[in-house]
Formats: sequence, structure tokens, C-alpha cells
Amino acid sequence: MSVVILVYVGTHEDDDDTMECAKGIEKALRKTGHAVRKVRVTKKNWKKAVRTPGDVVFNLVEDETWELYVKVGQKLETLGRAQVGHDMKCFLYATKKAWIKRRMKKLGISTPPFRIFNRRSDVSHVRGLDYPVIVKPSHQHAGIGISQDSVVIDKGELEDQVRDVFAGYPGEVIAEEYIEGREIHVTLIGNGRTISAFPYCEISFGGDFENNWAVYTYEAKWDKHSWEYWDARVHAPVRLSPKLHRMIERESIKAYKAFGCRDIARMDVRVDLKDRPYIVDVNMNPSLNFYDGQDATLASVYALGWTYEEFIETVVATTYQRVYGSLPSPKDISPPEV
Repeated sequence: MSVVILVYVGTHEDDDDTMECAKGIEKALRKTGHAVRKVRVTKKNWKKAVRTPGDVVFNLVEDETWELYVKVGQKLETLGRAQVGHDMKCFLYATKKAWIKRRMKKLGISTPPFRIFNRRSDVSHVRGLDYPVIVKPSHQHAGIGISQDSVVIDKGELEDQVRDVFAGYPGEVIAEEYIEGREIHVTLIGNGRTISAFPYCEISFGGDFENNWAVYTYEAKWDKHSWEYWDARVHAPVRLSPKLHRMIERESIKAYKAFGCRDIARMDVRVDLKDRPYIVDVNMNPSLNFYDGQDATLASVYALGWTYEEFIETVVATTYQRVYGSLPSPKDISPPEV
């Protein structure tokens, strides 16, 4: 098959992850014999870029405001292209985590108790939440806006942290009960009735986390100069009781379907000290970075015994099959362009 990778380069630290991800996908597909075109997308060339020929398209145009990403995604949909992952309607949930929380509560999906604030909310009269509480910006992704300071232990700290988040980020602010326990990441692949979970991955908080909050912060995910990055390690598979394993899988697949996830997504789950799982985030664009030794999704892939090339080819095939109904037969495949 032929695959197009549309990629954007910005200023966030996690943009390096996006570029490495694009490089890894390209090399993996070329290694397995597919034709690949990688196009760097800008505000000037995006209309031309979305028309780049190819059977399947990776939209990695993750600009700072997501404005260009949405334009590219919507145009790909208009053109009927086979775009890996969620559609643009469902993407509204990915950029507005407050919507995710409200929908999970409505559908009975297990998630920590929470409150959502806008700029007119009276934070001083919050009731129904047990401290500690973690405060998050609703309109961010990739851990942006989450730090050790995000966890608060009383009303005064809550007011201060909500104020700081409003000062630094647009949109609503989420305050949810901090779940003391384990952090499990669940990567799911498939569509319709055929949705499967990879072996679970766990984030182990060691070292200086012993005297700090066990939170997978922005620094822990991306800042290789921080103690948090080096003290938060991923490993898979995870040892769980059969009952807890089934509970996590059930809630994860329920959320996958509820938010219209397609092809591949990852659920971030906290498990409390009584072995009760809570979904704390839905990642419709999980990182697929071959060069990141701490990539939770890939830790799960390798625990299954797959190579990176097998994984990426499976993602592409899953997308192709969803759009075109079946995989191409050999007679339908044109030789790669030289």
C-alpha cells in the first residue's frame, strides 16, 4: 500500500516526539515494502498537502492551537481519505477534557469524582470532593499544565491552583479527586465489534517520587533533564488479578466505544488501593514513537511479542479495512514509485 505522513513542526517540547514518530513510521513502512510520502505541513501549503496521493494517511499535524490539525483532518474527511484514528467530530472530546469527564459520568464509566470550573465559578464553595485533588487545564494534551503543584490538599491550595491554571491556559479547569495507587495505560486497537487490548503497561513511580505525588506530569513525560522523567519508568506486561484485569478491560473498551475511537487509542487508568479502576484520560492520538524508550504504547506492543514494523503495519491495515472494507489483493497493489 501507499501511505502519507503529514507532519507539523512547532515549538513545544513534545513536537520532537512527533517528528521522531513520523520518522519511525516512515522507516517501518518502507522496511516492510510500502510506498511512503512524508510531507511537512504549514499554514501555506496544507490544502495541497492533504491531496498528496496515498491509500492511508497519518495526520501528525499537531500544532499548538490544533487549528491546523482540525483543518487538515476535516479536509481529509471531505475528500474521503483513509485517515488513521478518530474523526474530527470525536476530536472535540480530545481537546476538551471537561467534555470527556461529563460524558463518562453520564454513561456510568468509572472516573474519579470531579468538578469543572469556568472563569465565573466560585471555587471557594466546592463540595463533594475529598482531598487531595488534582487540578488540570481542560483544553490541553500530552500532560501540558500538569505538574507536582497540580495536586492540592485543601481549599486554599485549590483556589490558588485553579487561579494559576486560568492565568496560564484557555478554557475550563478540571479538579478531580487524586487516586492514590497504580497508573495503568491500556492501548486498544480495532473497530466495531473487533476491539482488542494490548498487554497493559504500568508507570512505576520510584526514586524521588517517594516524597512527591505519583503523577505522570509533563516533566515526567517529556523533560529528560528532570528527575521526574528518570524516576517514572514504563514496564509491561503488568501483574494484576484476573478480576482487576477484566474490570480495566471492560471500562477501557466501554470508553473506546463511547468516544467513537477508531483504529487505535489509549486509556490512562488509575487503580486505587482497593483495586478499583478509574479512567483519568482518553488519548485518541497515542504516541507511536519508536525512538522513545519510555513510550507506553510501544511497551505494550513489545510485551505482545510484536516488532515495531508489525505494529505499524497492523495499524495501517486496520485503518484501510475500516474505510475500504477489506485489504487489497496482490493484483490491486501498484509497485512503489522510485
